[in-house]
Amino acid sequence: MDRPVRLAPGLLVLLGLASAAVVLTFLRTASGWAAPAVLALMLTIAVHPIRARLARMGAPEWVRFLVPLLTVLVFLAAMGLAVAVSVSQLISLLPQYSAEVVNIGENLTALLARVGVDTSYLSRQVKDLNPANLVPVLQTFLNGVMSLSSTGVLLVTLLFAMCLDATALGHQLAVLESDKPDLVRALRSIVRDTYSYLKVSTIFGFLMATLDVIALTLLDVPLPLLWGLLAFIANYIPTIGFLLALIPPALLTLLIAGPAKALAVVAAYLVINFVTQSLLLPKFLGGAVGLSVTLTMLSLIVWTSVLGPLGAILAVPLTLMVRALLLDIDPEKAWAGRLLTGASPRPE
Repeated sequence: MDRPVRLAPGLLVLLGLASAAVVLTFLRTASGWAAPAVLALMLTIAVHPIRARLARMGAPEWVRFLVPLLTVLVFLAAMGLAVAVSVSQLISLLPQYSAEVVNIGENLTALLARVGVDTSYLSRQVKDLNPANLVPVLQTFLNGVMSLSSTGVLLVTLLFAMCLDATALGHQLAVLESDKPDLVRALRSIVRDTYSYLKVSTIFGFLMATLDVIALTLLDVPLPLLWGLLAFIANYIPTIGFLLALIPPALLTLLIAGPAKALAVVAAYLVINFVTQSLLLPKFLGGAVGLSVTLTMLSLIVWTSVLGPLGAILAVPLTLMVRALLLDIDPEKAWAGRLLTGASPRPE
């Protein structure tokens, strides 16, 4: 009997990279529906405990479908309304600080000129600085949030379908487990790891956003709820989310109150981020995700380039899904799990 052909690990890696390039190229061209589909799947997983509790209580199937679906829809509607109200407040606030922006630009130009930098081009640009120029951009964004686009319709439709199929899928996995234990284990690990990540990130994101709002209120920074909402959403973006949440309130404070209070805002954000993300979060998240820092950063770059801004928020859940389907499903690929994630695939 012929012995089976075994490929060298290096060749397997090259073939895997080539296959990944093909799949990612396809997803990039189909990002219009792929990104909402992944978001719908993540939201369906996020409300899985509600569905499981209702099942344990003996609720009928239509209740197990309707309650999780309504929970997701109410959450999305509340987030959209909060963003719309906050952005509308920002639109009314920005034009008030045109003079401050020009003054800061002139001071910066004078400072550079004193150290010998040619500021002729910069001086012309400073005269055109005006926060009001951002208003049309924000107004367009606000109109997009308020309107029910085709993406929103697709997202709601997919949520409806996935919530409807979730209960039946659980039964099918139970039946399939005896024949395909590795596949079932991998699929369940997707749900378990994704839910663990979303739950812990949501709790600590809310905690961090609340502390940010309190700090900004004490420092008398305008629109603290908007910046708290930004901090909550940016918390799902690994590595750079903190900076994305910090820059707008710090710049606004610089315009209104000068560099001293802006530095106070930066210091408050740094302390809050250090306590919540560096001290507390690892103790609760632990090894549940099992992604190395390097892989997390690469995931952010790859999924953002493939799916756009939504890919940045979904980077970690998507990588967990890929790891489960490509590595956890096959015990022989445990070496790849250790190499890429810093942790071997965990047993069920």
